[in-house]
Amino acid sequence: MERRNKRKENNDSFSTKYHASGAKENEPGSQCTVLKNLLGITSKEEIDEAEVKGYTDAFDYMITHFSSNQQLSVDDINAIHGVFFGRIYAWAGKPRTVNLSKEGFLFPPAHFLGQSLQEVEDTILKPSTPCHGTRKEVIEKIARVHLELLFIHPYREGNGRTARLVATLMALQAGYSGFDWEVFYRRFDDYVKSIQTLDLILMCTLLDEALLGNDSLA
Repeated sequence: MERRNKRKENNDSFSTKYHASGAKENEPGSQCTVLKNLLGITSKEEIDEAEVKGYTDAFDYMITHFSSNQQLSVDDINAIHGVFFGRIYAWAGKPRTVNLSKEGFLFPPAHFLGQSLQEVEDTILKPSTPCHGTRKEVIEKIARVHLELLFIHPYREGNGRTARLVATLMALQAGYSGFDWEVFYRRFDDYVKSIQTLDLILMCTLLDEALLGNDSLA
């Protein structure tokens, strides 16, 4: 099921593109529809295809390089993002250096990212992985990591897809098959609300509905 969802995951249609303050990062000739890239692609369709291939590479890298008993670090997430976008963008696998906003919501400033990511690693990511426990415990661990990654938005692009890859990896560590991310398309407003307000209960509800398994959240 998770593999069948990969095609939909590549087109990050959960939301519109970010606005990067003070950044001129569009590929010349793309009419501001494509970020500067290593391949010189100016077509939105072609860049989407390249990102589809990158997502597949990142998914395969993730399931072959991380064990069910492995504690994750920010460096590991950077590596997943790097495999995802490494053939396409020079900033792949590196925290953003620009400030981002989306539809009026301002993400944490870039100059705080180093400190923020270290705090997430020490207080949330490492204590939550390897991701084991009851269904309720697993969902709460994934929700905490997912919320923090999306709230911080550490990368110039691909934050949502990378966070969903990490959530999938944690679910696999716990013995589940992944998530039906269509739930988040159907409940998009709730998904955005949970991120912008760091609403752990709401995110747990969404993840419980989407988790591919048989037990209910108790």
